Parts: sequence; C-alpha cells; structure tokens
Amino acid sequence: MIKFTNLIKKFGENVVLKGINLEIYDNQTTVILGSSGSGKSTLLRCINLLEIPNSGELCLGDFSINFSAPHKPSQYQPFRSHTGMVFQSFNLFPHLTVLENVIEGPTQVLKIPRDKAVKTAYELLDKVGLKDKAEAYPNRLSGGQSQRVAIARALAMQPAFLLLDEPTSALDPELEAQVLKTIGELSKEGRSLIIVTHNMNFARKIADRILFLDHGLVAFDGVADEFFNSTDERIAKFITAMDF
Repeated sequence: MIKFTNLIKKFGENVVLKGINLEIYDNQTTVILGSSGSGKSTLLRCINLLEIPNSGELCLGDFSINFSAPHKPSQYQPFRSHTGMVFQSFNLFPHLTVLENVIEGPTQVLKIPRDKAVKTAYELLDKVGLKDKAEAYPNRLSGGQSQRVAIARALAMQPAFLLLDEPTSALDPELEAQVLKTIGELSKEGRSLIIVTHNMNFARKIADRILFLDHGLVAFDGVADEFFNSTDERIAKFITAMDF
C-alpha cells in the first residue's frame, strides 16, 4: 500500500499538491484524472520520488519518509526500487537491442544472472506481443511497439507498483490501442497499476478506482461508474470538456 499524509509539493511559489491524504492499494488499477495543471502527474512522480515533496509523509509498504523532518537521499531508494515508471516518451537506449534494453536494469541494478534475466525478458516481451522483436533496435520500432517495450522493461524490475504517466499521449489512435490492450491485460492479471491518462473511455473500462484531482486536491475518490455518473458540477464540466 502507498499512503500519503498531508503531502505538499511546491514549485517556487506555486503549490501544486495541497496536503494530499490518500491510500492506494495493492492489486488494483488506480486511474488519476484531472485537468492540465491539476497535479496528477506530480502526484504520480512523488510516489517514486522523481519529485521530492516539500512536507508531509509518504509510505510504501514498510518504508516511510517524513519530508517535514530532516531526511537523507539514501532513504529514497526503497521507493524507487519498488516502483516502475513508464513515461510519455519511451526513453529506450538506442544503442541496445530490445532484449538488451529489458535486461539492462535486472542485470546491472538487481544483479540477476544474465541467463535468468534473458529468460524473464523473453517472457515479458511475449506478454506485450513483441517477442519477435527481441533482436531489433529501437529505431526499427513503431511508437506503440517502443512503448510496449518500455512497459516490459519496467516490469522486468519486479516493481510492487507500475506507474504510467500518460503512456499513450504521443501515439496515434491505432498505436494507442495496442498499448492500451497491453495495459488492460496487466490490469486483468491483478497487477498494481497507477495510471495518469487523458483517455476517458479507457479510464472507465479499466479503473478499479478513480482519483480526480482539482487544483492540487483530491476532489473525487471512488469507482468509475460513480465518477462518470456524478452530478457534481465540477466533475460533469470536466467530463464534458474531455468529450469522450
């Protein structure tokens, strides 16, 4: 479980997260929605400490940091090692093959023997439908294929939570569908997923839980049907503006 307690994140004078109190559970797909600037990507990036909160407490399983008190950067590592991040851009190593991209982290960071890492990598590439691309280089892949490799690479690190930040925003509709299908299959497996997305149809279909952020606060926390049928004026305005 991930727990936020009065978590605040500022960028200069701009307070992006305004005292978040929240628990995110294992084996669920949690979808974070909100308008641009609402704090949704910042919230996601605070989980694995790509963004460091200014104050409040963050817990992940047995690990916790109180950002209101003195702490050391060495305390960040458990949060980063227990989460995997998939970004909008794929960030594959261009000089490595698909297989080499997937095994790089497990062999270099987790110190998993190469033969074991390769076996797992092929299994993950098969899961995302790209086993036949194992020896290809990133410049030979489509955007959708590259993003699916990025998902396999993140899963290879055996994260407790997989974080996905607008994973299809850079893709055209056909390639987006490929990636969404892969994420949907991971959700059905009961993986712990936290997704920021602009795709309302996908959110409605996949989410066990929806968090709606508005001006740095959690304005809704519940199941998809309740969100999409909400009579709340702010939520209704958001859904209408997304025109899904």
